[in-house]
Amino acid sequence: QSSRAGRRWPTLAGAVPMVAAAVITALVVLTGRLGDGLPRPASTPTVALVAVGVPLAVAGTILAVRALPRVDRATLTTGAQFANAAATATILLDPSLLAGLVESRRWRRIGRVRSSRFLPGPGWWALLQADVRRLRRHPSALLIWAALIGVQYAAALALPGLAGAAQVVFAYLAAARLTGGLRSISRSAGLRRALGGSDALLRGIHVVVPAVGAGVWWLLTLPTIDPGPAWLAPTLALGVVAAAFRAATRPPIDYGARRSTRRSG
Repeated sequence: QSSRAGRRWPTLAGAVPMVAAAVITALVVLTGRLGDGLPRPASTPTVALVAVGVPLAVAGTILAVRALPRVDRATLTTGAQFANAAATATILLDPSLLAGLVESRRWRRIGRVRSSRFLPGPGWWALLQADVRRLRRHPSALLIWAALIGVQYAAALALPGLAGAAQVVFAYLAAARLTGGLRSISRSAGLRRALGGSDALLRGIHVVVPAVGAGVWWLLTLPTIDPGPAWLAPTLALGVVAAAFRAATRPPIDYGARRSTRRSG
């Protein structure tokens, strides 16, 4: 919050943890492959985490202490909005309260973008191209999607007994990162009216990207688990897509206590 360097520090703040996760994953995988003869192979994830996490923690603490003199009321106001949204989302168990604020800030930071023509075709084809182009303007979604592949391999190596359950959870998280367009049209009736067509058609078009992303992610992580029966993997993948679709299209939570009354005739 105290940085005056524009978008550089927010970008680094998002990129450094992902790079650290990739390094930790590589250390866990390589040490697990090459160090089978070590006396305590179970400590491999801990050693890799300490080797990368401790230097990052020390560097982050030093930067934070140096930044304290530049923190004023104006910079804290922006951070307070995120803190309040995060606290409310945690108390009410509704992450959309924080996700909405983050989404608004991200698009506001992007500002003007260079427009380009869509490939010719019907209306649904243009909407599909727009949803794909959204990912290009929000690259962190693809970055997290790819990073979760490495996390799945590390989890399968460190905790092989939980690899199957971890795959389902990480697959859902990866697919959820690609549902930005689906969330936008589901939460805005005005946008759906402006685009035209039925709600089912619009949601069907915007579920293509997360469905393809979940399918590709699942295929890339199949070597980490025991495949089991032939029907199991497609069923679980469809379940992940259905869960991501439900999370993106569910109506807002009603926190009011409504009572239904009847009139007796």
